[in-house]
Amino acid sequence: MNAHCSYQIMSPNKLVTKKSILLTYQLLRSMVPFCDWRLPTKIQTKVVHDPTMFGCFDEPAIITISTAIVWDFKQLTSTVAHEMIHVYQAKLKLLNDQNHHDEFFYECAYDVCMNLGFDKESF
Repeated sequence: MNAHCSYQIMSPNKLVTKKSILLTYQLLRSMVPFCDWRLPTKIQTKVVHDPTMFGCFDEPAIITISTAIVWDFKQLTSTVAHEMIHVYQAKLKLLNDQNHHDEFFYECAYDVCMNLGFDKESF
């Protein structure tokens, strides 16, 4: 067994941590289309247990993920990617307080899903 890695199975509520959100953000930030968007290198992360949401974005650069709904790696990755589009909207000053999921969001979401293989219907 690798001394640096543990094969301990994590319970679903231990997958989503401030660190795992940050590492997921950093990984996605290096991939197309995010690498072309010049997103902030530093963000803040929060973990909540809110059954009404997957995640949310708050300015200036805070990504929050809920352990109540996000409990596997695929959900974590797609939720962070979703919130990264909101980071991009905020960077461009296109984040609409009334409707975060406007036409610009859906154009970006299509690009993200096509490049990274996320399901467009559930994204």
